[in-house]
Amino acid sequence: MSNVEELRDRLAMIHITLKISDERVETLLKEILDAGRSVGLNPESRVEGFALTPSHEAAAIGLPHLRIARISDLLMIWVRAPYALDQEKCRFVGLNADELYEMLLTGAERIAETLRKYSKNAEYLEISLP
Repeated sequence: MSNVEELRDRLAMIHITLKISDERVETLLKEILDAGRSVGLNPESRVEGFALTPSHEAAAIGLPHLRIARISDLLMIWVRAPYALDQEKCRFVGLNADELYEMLLTGAERIAETLRKYSKNAEYLEISLP
């Protein structure tokens, strides 16, 4: 088992930003949500876009999750509440901190792969992963 503090710091490093023409954003959003689903993260609607979380309960008790925001032609992905990673809370939803960390990191990596495919048509792409 890893050091939870180290996992929290690594989650806080996850930031992905893409600026691309408006007409491609909807297709891209679907691909991002599919990338999250492929690692067991479920999309939940949020005001600014979506949360990708292992379960509604995990989000409700404040565990970290991937957040996707769409602002016009800008897509931003980051980990919401990285420092809330907690063994006890994870156990409550049937996971441990290492498993949740791996789900979120793998989800972010798959999203980054998806966005890289669009980078030639993008105005801006920045990917920060641990």
